[in-house]
Amino acid sequence: MLSFRLGFHLLLTLFLTLGASAVLGSRAAMAQSQAPNENAQTRLEGDQRASLDDEILVVGTTAGELSLGSESETGSRLGLTLLDTPASVDIINAETMAVRGHSSVSAAVETLPGVVSGESPAAPSTFSLRGFTRSQITVLRDGIWIGPTNMVMRPQNTFNLDRIELLRGTASALYGQGAVGGVINVVTKQAQNRAGRPVDLTASIGRFQSVDLGVGTQLELSDRAWLRVDAAHGRSDGYVEGMDPRSTNLTSSLLFSQRDNLKVRLSLDYLDDQLANYWGTPLTPRSFTGANEQRGVVSTQTGETIDRRVLRTNFNVSDGVAESDQLLARVDIDWQGTNLGLKSSVYSFGADRDWANAEGFVFNQATEKVDRTNGFFFVTHDQQLLGNRSQLSHRSQLGDRENRLVVGLEIADLDFERSRGFRFSPRPGDSVDFLSPEVGSYGPRELRGVSPTDIDTRALFVENLLEVTDAFSIVVGARAEWLDLVRENYGRTGNFEDGSSFARNFNHVNWKVGAVYQPASSVSIFGQYGSATDPVNANIFLVNAGEDFDLTDAKQWELGLKGRWLNDRVQSTLTFYDITRDDVLDQIGVDSASLVGGRDASGVELATSISAERGLRFGFNASYTDAAFKRSANFNNNAGNQPPNVPQVVLNLFGQVSDIAGLPFDAGIDVRYVDDRFGDNANTVTLHSYTLTGLFMRYRWGATQLIARASNLTEEVYSPWADVFYLQQTDPSFPYANQILVGAPRTFELSLRTRF
Repeated sequence: MLSFRLGFHLLLTLFLTLGASAVLGSRAAMAQSQAPNENAQTRLEGDQRASLDDEILVVGTTAGELSLGSESETGSRLGLTLLDTPASVDIINAETMAVRGHSSVSAAVETLPGVVSGESPAAPSTFSLRGFTRSQITVLRDGIWIGPTNMVMRPQNTFNLDRIELLRGTASALYGQGAVGGVINVVTKQAQNRAGRPVDLTASIGRFQSVDLGVGTQLELSDRAWLRVDAAHGRSDGYVEGMDPRSTNLTSSLLFSQRDNLKVRLSLDYLDDQLANYWGTPLTPRSFTGANEQRGVVSTQTGETIDRRVLRTNFNVSDGVAESDQLLARVDIDWQGTNLGLKSSVYSFGADRDWANAEGFVFNQATEKVDRTNGFFFVTHDQQLLGNRSQLSHRSQLGDRENRLVVGLEIADLDFERSRGFRFSPRPGDSVDFLSPEVGSYGPRELRGVSPTDIDTRALFVENLLEVTDAFSIVVGARAEWLDLVRENYGRTGNFEDGSSFARNFNHVNWKVGAVYQPASSVSIFGQYGSATDPVNANIFLVNAGEDFDLTDAKQWELGLKGRWLNDRVQSTLTFYDITRDDVLDQIGVDSASLVGGRDASGVELATSISAERGLRFGFNASYTDAAFKRSANFNNNAGNQPPNVPQVVLNLFGQVSDIAGLPFDAGIDVRYVDDRFGDNANTVTLHSYTLTGLFMRYRWGATQLIARASNLTEEVYSPWADVFYLQQTDPSFPYANQILVGAPRTFELSLRTRF
C-alpha cells in the first residue's frame, strides 16, 4: 500500500508539475504570438525525427550490434562516444530489447559479455560481472544512485526505457562508493523538443498466463513545451506454483525550452510491484531422491541434489509478501552556451518495501518432510532520499588542441529505516509434506529489531579530456567523497542497543586515468587505470558497530581494442582487465557478515557484430573470468576459493535474417551458455553449466509488428543463481535454509506492437 508520505509527495509533485506547465505554457504561447516563425526549423527537425522513428520501428536491430558510434552518458560526462571512451561500455536500445523479447532489465543485460543475473526475491535484479556480485555492481535509475543494489533494487520492465548502459569495472571516480565491478544505468524515455508522436502500444500474452501491456506517447503542448508519458503493466502466474509476480510502472516527463540553449525537465517515475513468491527448491539427499533426481543442476560435497517431482512446488506460505511502491521525482536544468554548460538535477526518492515469507527450508531426512522452523522472516523498508548533482562543463583550446573539462558537486541525504523479525519458536505447520505441502499462512509478525540509518553524502568530482594529437587523447577523473553514517539499533521493545549502534565518517578519493589512440577514425586502442572504494559487502545499511571497518580499496587496469570496419558492417571489441580488492566483509547470513579477506579478478571479454548481405546479421560475445578470494586472518578463510555466482566462461550468440523470401518477415536465434559456478563461499555447492536457446519470428506491415518468441527451447533444467545465506544452513539454531533457485522452463510469447 502506498504510504501517506509517498502519496503526499506524489500529489505535491504533480501539483508543481501542472502549475509549471500552465505558467510556462502561457509564456510560450505569448512568445509564439510575438514571433510566429521563430520555431519553424525546430518543428521541421521534429517532424523529420518522428519520421526517422517510424523507420526504426520497421527496420529493427539485432541484440548483437555494438553501437560504437553512440554517445554514452554513463561511461563519461564529457559527451564521448563509445569509440572515444577509454573504458568498456555497452548500450542496448529500446528497439533491440523489444525485438529480442527482453521484457526485463535482467534479461536484457544478460546478453552482454560476462553478465549473470539473479532474481531472488531476497535481492532482485542483482548481477555478477568481472568477478564481483550484488552491491559491488552499482545500478542507477536515470543516473541516480538510490542505494545498495542488493537492498533497494526491484525487477524493472523495459517498455518504459530508452536504453540500458553498462560501464564495466571500477567506476567510483564517477559514481562514488560501491562501483567496483561495474555500473548499470537504466535510462527511461524522456520528452524531447520535437513534434508530438503517435501512440506506441504493445500487448503480449504467454505461457503461465503471462500478460504484458504498454502504452506511451509524446504530446507537443506548445512550441516550447512537450510531455512524454509511458505506462506498463505485467503479471504472470509464474512457472512455480504461487509465484504470481506483477508490476506497474508509470514514467512521465515535462520538458520546457524557453530558449534554444536552456531546457528544464520535470520527471516522475512510479513503480508498484509484487515480486515472485518463490524462494527456492530444497536440496534432498540422493539416497532419498533415487531415480527422481534431476541430474545436471546441482551437486554438493554432502551428496545432495534436486528432486524433479518438486521443481514446480512452492514451499513458501500462501500469503507471502514481497511488495513495494516507490517514486522518483526530479527536476533537471540544462543550459548550454558556446563553450560553457551547466547541468543541475534535484531529485527525491521515496520507497516502502515489505517482505513476510517462509524464506528458508531444509529437507529433514528423519521425517522426510520439509522443515521451515526459523525460516520465517519479515522485513520492511521506509526509505527517503533527497539530493542534488550539479556540474559545469567547459570546452577550450590549449594551443590548437581541444580540452574538455567537467567539474561538479553532489550532495545527498538518505534516511533508511529497516524493521525485521525472525520466528524462533516452532509452530504447527512449520514442517510440511515434501510432495504435497500444505503451506499455510505466515501468522503474526514478531518484531525483533528496528534499525534507522542516516547517510549524508558530499562529493566533488572532476573529469577532463585533453586531445594531445589528432590520434591520441588522455582522459582523467577524480571524485572526493565525504560520507557521514549514523546507524542505530533498537530491540523489540524499543530499547536502544548501544553495543551495535555507531556513527562514523568515511572520507575517500577515487581517481582514474585513461588514454585512447586512434590509428584510424574507426579504430581505438585504449587503456585505463583506476581506483574504487566500497563499503563492506554486507552493504552500508547493515553494518553494525562490531563491523566498524574502513571502506575497502580496489584497483583496476584494463586494455582494449574497439573498431568498426567495412562501412560499419563489422564492429568488434576486445578487453583485458585485472581488479584487486582488499579487506572484504562478505555476507554469510541473512543478517550477518564476516571478514573473508580480499578478492582478485582478471579476465578477457570479446564482442563482435556482423551485418552481412541480404539481411543477415550475426552477433557473438564471450568472457573468461578468473576470480578468487585472497588470504584473510579471520577464521572464515576462503582464500583461493572462487566467489559464488561467478562463472569462468559465459557465451552469447545471436543470429537474424530479415526480409525472408522478399517478404516483411524476420527470424532469429539466440544461444546462451553459462559455465559451472559455486553457490557458496566454501565452494561446497556447484551449480552446473547450462545452455539456453531461443527463437523469434516477426512479421511487419506498416507501423505494426507481430512477434512470436520462444525461450529455453530444449526445456533445460538449471539454476541461474544461489543465495549464500540460503545454502548449507542446516543448523536449526539460526538461520535455517538449504535450497537453490531453479530457472524458468520453456516459455513462449506472442506480442503485437503498433503505432497509431
